[in-house]
Amino acid sequence: MRKYLIILVVSAVSLSVSAQEIEEFKPSGKVFGLLFADYHNTYSEGENLPVFQVTRSYLGYDYSFSKTVSSRVMFDGFTQVINGKMMITGYLRNAYLQYDNGKLLMRGGLIGSEQLSNAEKFFNYRYIAKPTMDYAQMVFPTDLGFMARYKAADFLTIDMSVINGKGYKEITPDTTLKVVTGATIIPVKNLSLRLYYDLMGPSGGRQSTYSIAGAYTGKILTLGAEYLSQSNHLMTTGEDYSGISIFSALLLAKKFSAFARYDNIVSEVPEGETEPWNLSNDGTRFSIGFDYSPAKSVRISPNFIGFIPEDEEAAFVGTVGINVEARF
Repeated sequence: MRKYLIILVVSAVSLSVSAQEIEEFKPSGKVFGLLFADYHNTYSEGENLPVFQVTRSYLGYDYSFSKTVSSRVMFDGFTQVINGKMMITGYLRNAYLQYDNGKLLMRGGLIGSEQLSNAEKFFNYRYIAKPTMDYAQMVFPTDLGFMARYKAADFLTIDMSVINGKGYKEITPDTTLKVVTGATIIPVKNLSLRLYYDLMGPSGGRQSTYSIAGAYTGKILTLGAEYLSQSNHLMTTGEDYSGISIFSALLLAKKFSAFARYDNIVSEVPEGETEPWNLSNDGTRFSIGFDYSPAKSVRISPNFIGFIPEDEEAAFVGTVGINVEARF
């Protein structure tokens, strides 16, 4: 009798545990948002231009249909100069369906750039400055297409995308697609390497982009660098350019850090021309500042950003500002 009683108790406990483990998944969603705002004063050749602006604000919704299938819709608003006037405009930034089992992730629709997502993780100050490949317009932050990311090993993640290649503003389908490949390697703890390559367009005028980046992200110190290059920008033969980016951040106290970044982008002189094709944007950009987080998901940064143009006839441009980030 005692033997049967023990078996009965053990069976009941096992059934209870099993029931908890196989509890039915309940579909659910959540709203999220972000705000980038700043007040800055830009000066050049003795002239000052003080501006308050909301550089970016987005509102979105994530919904999980199952443990592996989810979707995201996100609207992005930002300031933009239109006909000489600064105005707030916006667009649908994300609208995709996603499958993720922890090892393989697949995403299709209006998706973000995996390359820029990794760059923002390396240099965690997107609310102050865009990733180098973004502001140099080598890569669009959002595009229509399909992306797959596979964790081949604990130290290696591979991603591949087939996208429209024209960004969110031009979504008309045609026969030209961009093929993107990338790999993130973590050889040791806190050290990450990122390799990137893309191709777009027919032979002869084919656009190709590549980048190699590395970053050490410790608890106190972050230090990284990137080399990037693009041939036949927007499939225009001879419009080539390249550059480097070096960045660092140092935790000075709890919730308080200092950062610095140096970028240099230079374009080539096309055949038959006398000046670089992108001379007005060529030059050195640098930023220095402090980052303070008074509350979770809120960041404030007093900073200075400078631009030293490659064009000898152009003047230095400096900007002193205070940037704010808020997430929910």
